[in-house]
This record gives sequence, structure tokens and C-alpha cells, in this order.
Amino acid sequence: MKTSHIKFLHLVLLLTTVYQTHAQISGNQVYGNNHTNYNHSSNKTITVNNNVLSVSISILMNSKADGFVMTLGLNEEDTTVKLCNAKINTRIDGFLSKIKSLGINKEESYVDFISQTKVYDFTIEGTSANQYEKGFEIKKNIIITTKNIAHLEKIITMASEFEIHDVIKVEYFNENSDEIHTNLFDEALKMVEIKKERYLKSFKKKTIGTPDASENFEVYYPKNQYKTYQAFESSEIQTYNNTRNSNYMKKIARKNKSFYYDGVSTAGFDKVINANQTEVGIQYTLTLTVSYKIDTSI
Repeated sequence: MKTSHIKFLHLVLLLTTVYQTHAQISGNQVYGNNHTNYNHSSNKTITVNNNVLSVSISILMNSKADGFVMTLGLNEEDTTVKLCNAKINTRIDGFLSKIKSLGINKEESYVDFISQTKVYDFTIEGTSANQYEKGFEIKKNIIITTKNIAHLEKIITMASEFEIHDVIKVEYFNENSDEIHTNLFDEALKMVEIKKERYLKSFKKKTIGTPDASENFEVYYPKNQYKTYQAFESSEIQTYNNTRNSNYMKKIARKNKSFYYDGVSTAGFDKVINANQTEVGIQYTLTLTVSYKIDTSI
């Protein structure tokens, strides 16, 4: 084989390997709905305009949740309100008694009455359909707080024993969010000072007066950070029979829809705290901009 052919073959193999590696990294998210997510733009850290020095610092922090608030929903139907309420309360009491084994006491749970409505149905006689009052339906929610992430799946399993299958939502929280805000501000202020002093030393400048400052603090919870996708390729069926009596039925196969967590991108931040955290949690961002007047008499 000629040398040029060998080099060409090596090049083809190299490009093929690179392409395959990229495809594996992309995963099924390439089928995603491409919703735009929060992406921090790369701002100029230091700017000088009209003898004003502006230093901007952005920090992202990934934080594990300190606790979780889970909301479960259930309903019950019966001919009277009394029977309906008795049945739903029996299920709730049994469930709340069950989760005591996880250390979840009465103070960490709350039953929220949602609605009480009449239920109607129809009787069919020949070609006539007559509506009648069948009974009542009561809906209630159970709100549970836990600080142990391992409890969430156990709670769902225990709830199913009492025919409670509706997991409405799970909220994440940090008990020290004010402290997190303060720490991020202090860290950003230190970084601003370092960059300011580096500029002044490099260009032999000084600042005068009192600086102006502005900050933007944001919190991002997991419930708003999930995207959905469906990974499949589909074929099409066409018919070429134009006769009027030619009918056909097409059954569409079920395509599984999945979700994945896509948090705030780390791109564009001056510092990322807990960058390698794999557990889904709460994200905090803080951008601090400080402007100084430059002494022009020097």
C-alpha cells in the first residue's frame, strides 16, 4: 500500500473515532426539545469608560439540599360526604402511622383539604341518556417534610400501600440560604479587590472617592431545570390505493418520553463552587459589579 494511502486511511480512522466519541458523549439528549436554559454570558471582568474602572465578578454555587417537601394527592368517592370523608381519612391515618417508622412525626406532615364536589353519571335506556347524581368526591393532599433524601422513595412505596399514587411535587430547600448569599458576596468582593489591584498596579493608577456597587443574586431550583426528550426514529406508511372503499387503520407504537436534569451551565463564571457535584440540588448565582473613579491627576 502506498504511503499516501496509509496516511489517508489513518486520517479517516481518526475522524471516525472522534465522531463516535462525540456521539457517545451527546447521549439521547440530542433528541431534546432544545428549551433554552440559563447560560451565563461571559462578561468582561474589567472595563474602563470615562475614567471609571468597573470590575464584575460572577460566581456559581452548587448546593445539596438540606431537606425536601413532598406533596402527595389522593381522592375518594362515595354516596355520601360522611362515608367519603371516613374512607379518605382512614387511608391518610394509616399512611401517616406507617411513615412514623422513618422518624417522620406529626409535626412534619400536614393534610390539606382540597375540594368536595358532587359526582354525576348517566343511565342509558334505549337511545336516551339521563344524568343523575351519583355521590361525592373529596380530594386531599398530604404534605411531608424530610431531611433524608433516602426517605423519598420509601415514602412513595408506603403511600402506594394505601392507594396513594399521585406524587404532585417535591420541593428542595436550604436552611441557610441567607448565609450562602452572604458568603458568595464576600467571596465576590475579595475577587473584585484582587482584580482591581492588579489593574491599578499594572497601569500605575489610583482610585478616588467611594465606589459604587450593584449585585444580582439568583436561586435555581430543580423543578425548573428539567428538560424532556423522546429518543426514536420513525417510519412512514403510505397507501397508493385510490378506491373509495379502501380503508386502513394505522396503530402508532408508544414512544417513551424521558427527562433529564440540565442545570445552570458553568460557562462564563469567574468561580464555580462544588463544580463536580453529581447530586441534583439547588444552584445559586451572584454577580457583583463595583465601579471606581480613577484619579486623573496622576
